[in-house]
Amino acid sequence: MQFAGSHILSVSQFEREDVERIFAVADRMAPYAQRRRVTNVLDGAILGSMFFEPSTRTRVSFGSAFNLLGG
Repeated sequence: MQFAGSHILSVSQFEREDVERIFAVADRMAPYAQRRRVTNVLDGAILGSMFFEPSTRTRVSFGSAFNLLGG
């Protein structure tokens, strides 16, 4: 399955190999999530957030994730 630009509508879209690929990528990302490695993948990027309902928790969590990715 080509993931870039694809919409996920149902789990039935995935073959076993697709699911294994997703978990393999998640395993490679674990050190970043656990702050054992640093990434600057978003270096120089600008975050724009628009929410229909005010939510401090959502705004702060999105901003924190952006910062952890180097934005």
